[in-house]
Amino acid sequence: MKRVIWFVLFCSIMIIQSTYAQNKVTEQQKSEYAKGNRDRDFLKEYIEALKVDGQTEILNDVIDEYLMTLPFNERYVGENLSDFMEYVTRVDARTFIDIIKNWEKLSLSQEQADQVAVKVDNMCKMDLFNVMMEKEEENGKRPAKDYTDLQTILKKSSIPISDMRRYMIDMWQCWGKNDVSGMIQVLGKMVGDSDSSQEYEKNGNSLSLDTMFEGVVIGNMMNYVLEECNLDQCSQILEIMDHAIEKNGRTGRMEMFARMRDNFEGKKMMMEMGEE
Repeated sequence: MKRVIWFVLFCSIMIIQSTYAQNKVTEQQKSEYAKGNRDRDFLKEYIEALKVDGQTEILNDVIDEYLMTLPFNERYVGENLSDFMEYVTRVDARTFIDIIKNWEKLSLSQEQADQVAVKVDNMCKMDLFNVMMEKEEENGKRPAKDYTDLQTILKKSSIPISDMRRYMIDMWQCWGKNDVSGMIQVLGKMVGDSDSSQEYEKNGNSLSLDTMFEGVVIGNMMNYVLEECNLDQCSQILEIMDHAIEKNGRTGRMEMFARMRDNFEGKKMMMEMGEE
């Protein structure tokens, strides 16, 4: 019995010592990083220590810093690409912007390119959604986050993310400027009432909505339009919606927009009756 107790104590001590030593190394590296050490070899060692230590919440920044110290032709290959895919989770990360900006220069297989494009698309979607949820927690104040840089590089990039994502960012930016007319123009593209959307459909893509995420963001933005639009703008929205419904029906991707259309019809009736 005593031998068992001593063995358990010995194992516990070894685990504690190992954990202490591991944490001690990581804390030293954290201190160097906080002081501004961005030496490539140091960052690589720091990344490995953080992975071993399970401190994944810090890896976003450190991997972003490390990858940007590398020559472009080494930045997104092998383990580096895997680290980007797994650990970089912010749309304002320099590598995230770098990939979109330099999409045509990347040396990726088709499978890798598809995976990166999906990641970029999902990161944009989730960032919009998360900011919107923060807004909900702040008593309904309109989100102040500005996506100008992201919007600009997406307009110039050929990265194959969904047009819906681009439209959402464009509408968001109009929202930030209280530009109701601009939001209505983007709405036309969203529901397929434009040549660009027809081209999008022709290329085999789909404007189907992820209600949990995209629907929440678009719904909140369109609620703002509903509150702020005048009679002419309301009529313009109904014309856009009716054209899209006639073309696509009220099911599938049009279901949410069709419900919105009914709200605008109600507002138009109230304004014509002088009740709003």
